[in-house]
Amino acid sequence: MSLPAVGPLPRFAEAQVRRALDLIAKQKAIGRKRLAEELCVGEGSVRTILSQLKRRGLIRSTRGGHELTAKGRRELGSAGKFVEVDAGDLTVGEVDIATLVKGATSKVRHGIEQRDEAIKAGAEGATVLIFRNGRLRFPDGFFKIANETAERLMTSLEPEDGDVIIIGTASDAVKAEAGARAAARTLHHFA
Repeated sequence: MSLPAVGPLPRFAEAQVRRALDLIAKQKAIGRKRLAEELCVGEGSVRTILSQLKRRGLIRSTRGGHELTAKGRRELGSAGKFVEVDAGDLTVGEVDIATLVKGATSKVRHGIEQRDEAIKAGAEGATVLIFRNGRLRFPDGFFKIANETAERLMTSLEPEDGDVIIIGTASDAVKAEAGARAAARTLHHFA
């Protein structure tokens, strides 16, 4: 027995919903058309995303555009920080989005598992770095990270001993963040 169709499938991913929240937070108030351009989706998909966010009480509509509610700001803060970074030669894509997973160093084996999850999510890959003894390094410890790149990452994410930085990489920010988010889920269930 097949279930009746209830309408077309959404043409956006959860990463785009999260990115919509980020964009609304950064812009203070943003319109639907601009949001569609930034998310690389159609206006119909943006209407659906905005409806979901309103239903969950995370945003409200004003004459100036859409803005976060107090609940939306709390949700955004609890979901982890995703920042666009210049990761230099550490990645293969054009756009790099990094996130921090607190205290997850012991859960990383080689980083290949995280890379594979990022690729499944639509990214070109993911780079996993651990922070130990005040230094960023690859899980296997064989390769050094350029000081300039390490400084940029540490300034952006402020890791502490035992933390992991995951950098999702892709041709655009939405795919790169989806990769970082999927890779992070393998270590910690916050994304």
